[in-house]
Parts: sequence; structure tokens; C-alpha cells
Amino acid sequence: MNFLQPWMLLALPLAAIPIIIHLVNQRRFQTVPWAAMRFLLDATKMSSGYTKLRQWLILAMRTLALAALILFTARPLTSGLLALLGGDANRVAIVLLDRSPSMAEIPTGALNSKLEQGIDQLAETFKTLGIQRIVQIDPLAEKPEEFPSVTQWLRAAPRDAWSATSDIPGQLEKALLYAKNNPSGNTMVWLCSDMRDSDWKSQDGRWKGVQDGFRALGPSIRFSILDLSQNDLNPTAANRSIRTTEVRRVEAETGPELALSLRIEQAGASFPAQGTAGNNSGDKSVDKTTENTTNIPVEITVGSNRSVVEVPMQGNSAQLTDYRIPLEKDFTSDANAGSTKTDSAARGFGSVRIPSDSNPSDDTAYFVFEPAPARRALLISETPELVQAIELCASISPEQSVRCEAELASLSQFESTDLSDVALIVWQENLPTGKSLETLSKFVASGGQLLLLPPENPDQSEAFGVQWSSWEALDASEAPVGNAAAPVNNSESTDNLEGNAGNAQAGSDRIARIAQWQNDSQLLSNTLNGAPLPIGQLGIRRLCGLTGNLEPLATLPSGKPFLASVTLSAEQALPIMLCATTPSDRDSTLAGDGVVLYVTIQRLLAIGASRVGTTRNALAGTDHRAVDASSKMSLGNDEAPSNEYPMHAGVYATDETLVAIHRDETEDLPRVVETPVLERLFGDLAWAKISASKKASSLVQEVWRWFVVAMLMALLLEALLCLPKVNKKRPSQA
Repeated sequence: MNFLQPWMLLALPLAAIPIIIHLVNQRRFQTVPWAAMRFLLDATKMSSGYTKLRQWLILAMRTLALAALILFTARPLTSGLLALLGGDANRVAIVLLDRSPSMAEIPTGALNSKLEQGIDQLAETFKTLGIQRIVQIDPLAEKPEEFPSVTQWLRAAPRDAWSATSDIPGQLEKALLYAKNNPSGNTMVWLCSDMRDSDWKSQDGRWKGVQDGFRALGPSIRFSILDLSQNDLNPTAANRSIRTTEVRRVEAETGPELALSLRIEQAGASFPAQGTAGNNSGDKSVDKTTENTTNIPVEITVGSNRSVVEVPMQGNSAQLTDYRIPLEKDFTSDANAGSTKTDSAARGFGSVRIPSDSNPSDDTAYFVFEPAPARRALLISETPELVQAIELCASISPEQSVRCEAELASLSQFESTDLSDVALIVWQENLPTGKSLETLSKFVASGGQLLLLPPENPDQSEAFGVQWSSWEALDASEAPVGNAAAPVNNSESTDNLEGNAGNAQAGSDRIARIAQWQNDSQLLSNTLNGAPLPIGQLGIRRLCGLTGNLEPLATLPSGKPFLASVTLSAEQALPIMLCATTPSDRDSTLAGDGVVLYVTIQRLLAIGASRVGTTRNALAGTDHRAVDASSKMSLGNDEAPSNEYPMHAGVYATDETLVAIHRDETEDLPRVVETPVLERLFGDLAWAKISASKKASSLVQEVWRWFVVAMLMALLLEALLCLPKVNKKRPSQA
């Protein structure tokens, strides 16, 4: 139990007054033996047990009444945060709001979103506790904003969710800085979140610094986590989300067309069927999976034109691949001549939308398009035969409307090469230093793709936080065992994978197979039809050691990285890729198998080519340089303030560039932070997690009324026990 006025508990010893009076009264009289009373005492022995019990009950009721009176005046509270609330009503409340897309979800039976419910419940709690000083941590603001009253904070609190993931450790760092600069006797940090791991970033290295910083401030700072993850949807109100997977402007025989691919995902149980899809005419038998197929109407908007297409969903996902939409015909291009006329019809933007459901933040996705820019690759190597397969993959276009070029250059020629139209640099040399390192860093920062391959004779140079060691041939421990090759973090079935094809010859040829790979990464993801890349079929004969702060994307059975990525900074939009071998037949079967090498090279080229054109794609909140307050919104949330444009999905025009801001893909992962993880993140700091209710009510409640009732009941029972015993008159004898 906790109290708003705990100093009143100092009066609790007064509850012992009836006991003291009872003991004093027993000492007031002296017992004098009297012979005549002996017979009376013997006569009343039978009723003495009841008399003593009544006296003890009277004493207990008097004590209980006094204790209830004292507790009532101390204003007791009850809630899930009883262990945290102190007695200082003038404490400071630092509020951290999770504004990620999942917070826009409206739970079943509720009228408001999770974010709105959390704000309302915090406001009622602050009023109950008498808190007047509230500090709001805004990730986009230069400094926290203070409010002198709950009413003013409630009026200014943001109630719309962003399209970007939240950065809980980053907000806590700002709260720590504020607490250091503004010390207070009693500070409560309130975190309002639905506990998604994508927002809490439980593996982030900043958590240790946050924990150490608050620990240094002492026990005066406490944490209260308002958990909104319990407001889950019931099976009849599962949430669907949509996003575009590929948007291309192509030249067809009838004129320019837009090739659109999209994906719809469903969380929770299935929706009630809205109809069946597919034409089974001519089929001898109907597939049982079509019985549960649901048609999802998707509204596609391109400029001022709108159309609706039915996308069949089986299970929890649906895909629309290479859907063609005719565009205006007043744009002409000559791909063979390499010249392109740019006008208002050459590029454009649009959106795809599904019917509204419990979470409106993921019902719309945006896109921009333009004529495909040339995909130019630059290969830096003193041994061209080692990268000949990559040069070939980079020069073969995946479709007629895309022009691909590959150029081989030496290290001495690199510094004089113009990189303005280069999409991908393949670096098969010792790690860059000096001016070359500076040039590559700027290239990556501008959106270009960089693939690092090991040189023939690695030196001790270090760049981008990584370092090559020495080459090593396949060891016996790397030989494949059973069906070890398998993708990880994959929701698709991999039963048809031939991950260990060629195991029989592995022992004699000493070829290692890939044991695991991250096919939820952009580079190694499944194809548009859902089939996984045959990465398990790749064979590795030689591997170059790789050390540093990197993230393995594909590993051998021993855990040694075959393919990895490294990110220079949080502002860097795209990571640097590293492959620990070469496509040479002496080192691997990358060139012989071909499929994986070609797909990954073309994916790198497609990503890097976006820096060349006049359209951009960026994740909300991660690339603040792509959009700012001076940008003009073409599509999106009209109510979004201009300073929050980078955090809202939509299409923005900035100078001569069209930028599409997308919802972060990690928001589609339902993984939440459980209590054991919170214990690790907060360590020995004082914290508690409170489960929010669906109603906008206070998280704490005063329960003094129950103590008043207890006091009155105690006094009433005491009065009844003090009533004299009624003697029944004997009937008179005739």
C-alpha cells in the first residue's frame, strides 16, 4: 500500500491507545481475597470464557477503528506501481512516448488508439498524484519541453503515431541529460509503449551507458513502464499491412507502363472471408487452399488516376507481382542511344491502399518512379581474372529497359574516376586508406553500394572498422553434416531446399557449404514468388579471415562469416557488404552456380542506382537529409507538421527530387520485450511495468473510502459488543 501523505503514518502508534488503557485499568485495582466471593467466582466460571472473548473483541475493534482513521487521512493508493510511488506530490514526471506505427492500433472494444489511451491514462494518474511539473521528451526537439500543469501537457501531447520506429534508448539518453542538468528530489520517468523490440532495441549498446548514468544519479529517479502490449487484437480483428516491393517504369510496345509489385501481410487470426478468388475453370480438381482464399481490394493511385485490383490472399500473406499500369504517352526515350528526355511525364508518384482495419498506419504505402537509370558498376582489382564473373553479372541487364555497364579499373586509376553515376563499387584490394578511404566513405554516404572482397595478399590495414586476416583452406570441421544448410529468420517453408546438394563430393573436393543465412536481409531475401535463393548449394574452398564490428549474413558451420555487413553510423542509410572469398573457381563455386552471384550483384546495383536518378526512397526517421521542413508534401498525412515530415510516410518534393518515405519494415515484426529482458536493460534501477487497461482511467486510485467503511464497521461492532446482556425473565408460577 502507498500513500499520498505518508507522513500521517507516523501516527499509527496511536492505534495502541486502547490497548494501553486496557493495561492501565488492570493495574488500578488490587485484588483482596474474600471468603464469601469464592463461591461467587466458582459460580461464574462457566461464563468467564465468553466475557474474556468479548473484551478482546471490543479492544480489537477500538484499535482497528483508530488505525483505519490514521490510514484514511494518509490517502492510500492502489495500482501496479505501488512499489515506486513516493509521497512527494511535487515530484517531476518525465514522459517518453512511443510513437511508432504499432501505437496507432485501435484495440478491440476501444474507441482510441494505444497512443491516445496511454496519454489519457497518464494524465488521469498525474492528476491523482497531484503532479504539476511534466517534462516531455521529443526525439525531434533540441531540448525537452516543460509543462507547469497536467492540463497544458494534455493539450499539447501528440496523439498521432509516426511511420518510424521509436528509439527508446535514445529518448532515455535525453531524459538522463535533463535529469543531470535539472536535479530533483523525486523524479519519475514514465515510458508509454507497446513494448515492441524494434522500438526498445534491446541489443543496442547504449543501454549500458543509460543504466550507468541513471545509477550515478542515485535512487531518487524511478521508472514506470506503461505496457500497452496487452491490448492485443482478438482473432476476428487481425491487422493487415501493405508495402510495395518493387516499382519500375518500363517501356512497352504500347507505350510507357508502371510495373508494380506489392505484398500484404496479416497479423493474428484470419479475417472473415470476403469472397473467393481464382478461376478454376478447366481444373479437374479444386485445390483445398482456395477454399480459404480471400480477395483483398487494393486501391492503386498513380497521379490523378485511381484503379482497384483484387489480390487473392491465402493464409497470412498475399503478393501482386509485376502488375502493369499504362502511363501517359507524351514521354519518349531511346534506351539504345542512351539519351532520355525528362519532363513531367517521365517520373511520377502514387500510393497503394487496402481497406481500413485496426491499425490505419500500415494500410497505405507510397512510391515514386522514373525511367530506370543506368546501373553502372566499377570494379577495382589488380587481378581481373578474380572478379571476371562479377564483371559479367554486372553487365547483363535483367530486363530490356534497364541498361547495365561494368568497368574494370586499377587502384591507381580509382582516384581519377568520376563516381557521380556509379551505383556499385566492387573493391578487391587491400582495405583503402588515405584519400581512397575518404572517397569511398563519401560514396557510401551518398547512397552508393560498396562490396569488399579479400585481396590475394592481405596486409594489416583496417578500414570501416573491419580487417582482413589470412587465407585458409577448408578444414575438416567445415565439411557439411546432414541437412545443416538452412536460412534463419525465415517464415517461408524450406522443405524444398537442396541446401546440401553435392555432399557426396564435399569430402573429396573439400568444399564447405553455407550453414545459415539471413534471408530476411535485403540482399539475401526470397524472390518475388517467395522461393529462397539456393545459397545452401554454394561451395567454399578457401576463406579469408574477417574481424571487426560486423553483422554476419551468411556463415559456415563453424560460424565463420562468408557474407557480412558493416554500418558506419546511425545516419548511414545503407551498409557496406563484405564477402570473405572470391568468385574464382580456386576459391568458391560462386561463378559456377551463378544464380546467387547474379541476383545479389543486381540487387546491389538496383539499390545503388537510386542515387543517380531524381527519385529517392528512404525509411521514415532514418534519413533526415532526404526530407526536411522546406519540402513540399505531395501525398501523405495532411495534418503532419512540416518539422515532422521525415517521420511520416508519404511523397515529398525537395528541389528537383521526389522522395518516398516508407514505414520501417521492422515495425511488422510483432516481437515484444518480455520482463526478463527488461530486468537486463534496467539492472538494479528502480522500475516497474504496469499493464494498461482499455479504458482511459487513472493507473492509480485512492482507496480511502474503504478505510472509512472499515472504521465505521469497527465502531459499530464495538458498540454492539458493549451492549449489556439482556436477562430473560422467568415465567411466574401459578
